[in-house]
Amino acid sequence: MVDGFAKTPRYVLKDGSTPTRLRVSQARTDNQDNIIYGFSDKHQYDIYIRASHLALTPYPLVRGFLENQIGLDGDSLHLVVLNAESSTQQCVHAATFSSILESLERSSESVAVTHRLILDESELEYRIEVCSF
Repeated sequence: MVDGFAKTPRYVLKDGSTPTRLRVSQARTDNQDNIIYGFSDKHQYDIYIRASHLALTPYPLVRGFLENQIGLDGDSLHLVVLNAESSTQQCVHAATFSSILESLERSSESVAVTHRLILDESELEYRIEVCSF
């Protein structure tokens, strides 16, 4: 990540038929947040796969998926965690589905980072913070 931007994710990892999701603090109990892992290239998701005990498979991150998810519940927070190295990484950065969709539509190599997620090691859940660069 450089100055609030990261490489645009092109892949998600699936556990069966659903993208792998991040466990977040229940402080936002009024919403069904949708927070998935995204990766910019094979090297990045290979690092995550090696650290995981799950049988994960890569799948292209496509515009239709992002559009459908945004349309399901506009009030929920929709984030893609960017190039995480493991499910227990202390701090990860994320971008909204909307900003990634825009980046894909423009064929941009980068996307603005909008959130930071901090691991609460006692709960093994992440706390979400809005970033400002």
